[in-house]
Amino acid sequence: MAYKRKHTRLPIECLGDILRAGEVIPCKAADLCERGMRIQVAMPLKSGEELTIVFGLGKTRRINCSIQVVRVMKGEFGAQIVKISPEDQAYLTEFLDDFLASNFGRF
Repeated sequence: MAYKRKHTRLPIECLGDILRAGEVIPCKAADLCERGMRIQVAMPLKSGEELTIVFGLGKTRRINCSIQVVRVMKGEFGAQIVKISPEDQAYLTEFLDDFLASNFGRF
């Protein structure tokens, strides 16, 4: 079986909110990478569903992006980032690079 994931997910957890039809639902984004994350949320989501998520990253930054649910597991969901501003994408990439260097060293 081939390894399907293109980007390595890092063990980072962030608190955030999912925005769905005018509702704000607290969630936890975890296992971040440049193009996706795992989400823990106390509500059912459907594979293929597109939502907006806003989550804290670092001490003061909030990332706002659109995600698509690509995997449904018990109480958790795999999500792919489908829309993100260039500024938020650059910050996310830099944050992940810094986390990787700080926790796993440079190769």
